[in-house]
Amino acid sequence: MSCMHVDCRWGSYGEWSECDGCSRTKVRTRHVEVYAQFGGAPCSGEATQHTAMCLKERMSPGNRLQSLVCNGDQDCEDGLDERNCDGDNSQYSCDLNKTPPNSGVTGRGYNVLTGKLRAGVINTLSFGGQCRKVFSGDHQDSYRLPQNILRYNFEVTVENEDSDESYDSSWSYMQHIQANALVGHDRRSFHKELTDNKNKVELAQFQNSAPQYLTLAEGFWKALSSLPYTYDYSAYRQLFERYGTHYLSEGKLGGEYQGLLELDRQALDSTRNKVNNMPIKVKVFGGDTALTGALTLLDLDNPEANGENYDNWASSVKDFPEVIDMKLRPLYELVKEVQCAGLKKVHLKRALEEYLSEEHPCHCGPCQNNGKPLLTGSECHCACRPGTSGHACEQGAVIGEQPGVIDGSWTCWSSWGTCIGSKKTRTRRCENPAPRNGQHCIGEWSEVKPCEDPDIRYLQTMEPQCFDLPVTPPKTCGAPPNLRNGYIENPRDFYLVGNTVQYSCIDGYYLIGGAVAQCTETQKWRTESPVCKSATCGFPLLNSDIIATPIEAAYQIGHRVSLSCPAGSVLYAEEVSEIMCSPSLQWSPSPASAHCKAGPTPPPGLKCKPWENLCARLGSSRTRELSLCQLGALRCLGRSFELATDCDGPQELSLSCEDCKPGTVCQESKCVSERVRLPDRLRPLCTKTSDDSVAKTMTECEVGARRCANEQVHVVGIEACPE
Repeated sequence: MSCMHVDCRWGSYGEWSECDGCSRTKVRTRHVEVYAQFGGAPCSGEATQHTAMCLKERMSPGNRLQSLVCNGDQDCEDGLDERNCDGDNSQYSCDLNKTPPNSGVTGRGYNVLTGKLRAGVINTLSFGGQCRKVFSGDHQDSYRLPQNILRYNFEVTVENEDSDESYDSSWSYMQHIQANALVGHDRRSFHKELTDNKNKVELAQFQNSAPQYLTLAEGFWKALSSLPYTYDYSAYRQLFERYGTHYLSEGKLGGEYQGLLELDRQALDSTRNKVNNMPIKVKVFGGDTALTGALTLLDLDNPEANGENYDNWASSVKDFPEVIDMKLRPLYELVKEVQCAGLKKVHLKRALEEYLSEEHPCHCGPCQNNGKPLLTGSECHCACRPGTSGHACEQGAVIGEQPGVIDGSWTCWSSWGTCIGSKKTRTRRCENPAPRNGQHCIGEWSEVKPCEDPDIRYLQTMEPQCFDLPVTPPKTCGAPPNLRNGYIENPRDFYLVGNTVQYSCIDGYYLIGGAVAQCTETQKWRTESPVCKSATCGFPLLNSDIIATPIEAAYQIGHRVSLSCPAGSVLYAEEVSEIMCSPSLQWSPSPASAHCKAGPTPPPGLKCKPWENLCARLGSSRTRELSLCQLGALRCLGRSFELATDCDGPQELSLSCEDCKPGTVCQESKCVSERVRLPDRLRPLCTKTSDDSVAKTMTECEVGARRCANEQVHVVGIEACPE
C-alpha cells in the first residue's frame, strides 16, 4: 500500500501588532495550515513578518533599582546606577565582585520546542546589595553570588563509565525517550539494536531564587514593557522566539556526552564483514567544540584512542561548562516591574499554551500500523514499530500483533466555544485515527472553564487603568527600599497603603533596628533604619605558601582554622599554627607572621627503627624524645622540629627539683629530660580502606601515617581483626 505525499501549506497572516518600543517594528504571524507528511515538502519562509521602522517612545527603567544607586555594584547592566557617585567606598556592599565561572548562563531563557538556550531573562550581574560568597576548592578562590542565585555548590563529579542502555529497535528507543529523536531517520530496516551511552562531568550545582526575588535582565524588561495591553498573539509569540518559553530554576554546570550507536543485525549477519570504524550519532553539551569531532567516530581496533578523545573533551569542560540536568519554570512567572504586569502575565500564559500547541503531533495525519507521529517545525514524521517501515509505516506488519488492529488517537483541541451560563467549552475527537479492535483514546474529550478569568476579575480592581475602566485605582507604594545584605520576606506585586513588609538578613548577618516597613498614606515607605551587620570572619589573609584547614567563604565566631605548610617545609612561627574567629570578627592570633621555611633533613647515620624513640629539638632549645608516630603527627600539623643525634638516655640538668623547666621531670631530686616511651607492643586496630574492602589489621602508627597521606582508612575495631 502506497501513501500520497503531503506538502506543507501556510495559512494567512494575522493582523499587524502594535509598534514595539524596543525594536520599533510591527509584527504579524501566520500558522501552518497543512503540515508536510509522508515525504512531502516542508514550508519555506518564516512564521513571522516584520514591518519597517515605526515610531514609539522607548521604555526607560525609571526608578526600578533606585535603592541600589551608589552601592559599588553595577546593578543596572548599563552602569547608570553608579554614575556620578562621589567615590566614597564606605557605602560599598562588598569587597568582591567576581562571580562564579560562567554563572551568567543561569539567567538565560530556554525554548522547550527547540531545546536551546535563548537570550538572558535574569540579570546575573546584579547583587541586590548582598555580599554572599562561595569558595571553590578546585579553583582555590572565592566568588560572589549574584542576587539571582540562591544556592551554588562547587562539587565536581565525573561519570566516566558508560551507562549503556540497549534497545531492540528504533521504536523502543523512541518510546523510552518520548521525544522526536528519529527525525530524518529514513532507513528501511528496523532489525536494529541501539545503544545509548551517556557520560557527564559536573562542576557545580545551582538553584535560582523564587521569581519575586529575581532581577530582570534589561533587554527582557524592555521587551515586557513593550507588550500590548490587549491580547495579540503575534507580539507575545515574538517574545518566546527571542527569550524562550521557560527560565532555569535550577541545574548543573558541566558537560554531557550522549552517543547513539545503531547496529543493523540483519546487514551484519548477511555480509559478515568486519567493521573497524563505526560512525556514532552524538550530542555534546559543554567542552571545547574543537574536540567534539573526534567523538563522532568509534575506532573498534583502538579503544585507547577512543578513551583519549573522551578524556581530552572531559578535561576541557571546566573551561567551557554548559547547563545540564536543568529544571524549568514558565517564563510568564517573571512578568513584573512593568505597567499592567498582572494583565500581561495572563496574556503571556495564554500565548504560551497557543505557542506550544503549534508543534503538537495532533496536527499530523495518522501513521499506519500504529506508528507514532512526530512533529518538528512544519514537518511530520512517522516512527514505525518493529517489522514495519516506509514514510507512513505502510510496509510490513507489526511483529507479534494481529493485523488490522488500530489504536485510537486524539485530534487537536477545538477553539473555545461561546459562553453559555458563564462557562465555555472546547472539545476533541478520538479519530486521528479512530480505534479499530485496538485501544481507545485516554483522557477527557471536553474541557470547561469560566468565561471570566478570576485573575482578570482581580486585576480589574488592582489595575483598572489597564482595562480603560472609569475606576480610580487604589493607592499603592512602589517597591520597598532595598536592605543591604538583607531581603524582604514574601514580596508582592502590589503594596496597598497600610501594607507592611518584614526584613530579614542573609546568612552570616544579624539585624539591627526595626524589621518592619509600612506603606503610608503619602504612598511612601516608613522604615526604622534597619541595618544588617556581619557576624562572620572572612577568609584569613595568609602568605601564599600557608595551607588553611578547613576552607570556607565565611567563618562563625569561635570557629578555628589550622595552619600548615606543604610537604618538605614547616611553619616558622609555631604560636600561630591555629587561629580563631574572635567576637571582634578578627582572627586571633593574627596570621600575618605565619610563613613556611624549608624542613630539616635527618642527620646522616641516624638509624632508628619505627618502634624506637627519636631525639628532637622543638622550637629553639627544647629537646625531647618522641616516637616516630609523634614526629609524623607533628609534621602533618606543620610543626617545626629538628632531629638531633641519638639520645642515650635521660640527661642531668640540675641538682635540684625546685626549678624544673617544661620538658623535664624530677627524678631522684634532680631535673632530667622527660622520656616518652612507647608501649612494648604497638596497639593493633582492625581497619578498612573502603566500605567493600576486606578488614585488615594495622598499628596505630600505620593508620596515622596513611591518614596523614590523605588515604581513607576507617577503624572498625580497637582490637586486631579476627582471623
